[in-house]
Amino acid sequence: MAIMAITPAAVLIAALATGQPLGPHRVGCNVTEMLSEHMHAHLSIQHRGARVPVPADIGLVTAGHAVICIYWLHTHDDSGTIHVEAPGGNFTLADFFAVWGQPLSATRVGAYTGHVRAYVNGAPYKGAPQNIPLLDGEQIVLKI
Repeated sequence: MAIMAITPAAVLIAALATGQPLGPHRVGCNVTEMLSEHMHAHLSIQHRGARVPVPADIGLVTAGHAVICIYWLHTHDDSGTIHVEAPGGNFTLADFFAVWGQPLSATRVGAYTGHVRAYVNGAPYKGAPQNIPLLDGEQIVLKI
């Protein structure tokens, strides 16, 4: 009986990258980070004045310690920095929350409910918070 050769790690990882597109703008997931478009927005969340951390590794699909797939919108740490690394496109906070797997509306941010006030670069945002565009250097604050 012949012994089959072991599949190279890169081929195996590529085969396991099954992250489905998420969010209204269909955020994709790739085996490596995309560098065609690379920008950063910052998200701060406050509930009754207390900081709510944005977790590290949002958008990283892992198996054990191996990263299998990286969504175009992701975090590396709990600083609130949202990395937008995509082949192009316009993404919103709704897309990021879809990748995070958390709800976002005018009355809910993740597990927190109540009136949501949104600010972009210090100015009140008049629309629905989920429609806030993720642009390079944007400072986004959500207060519940």
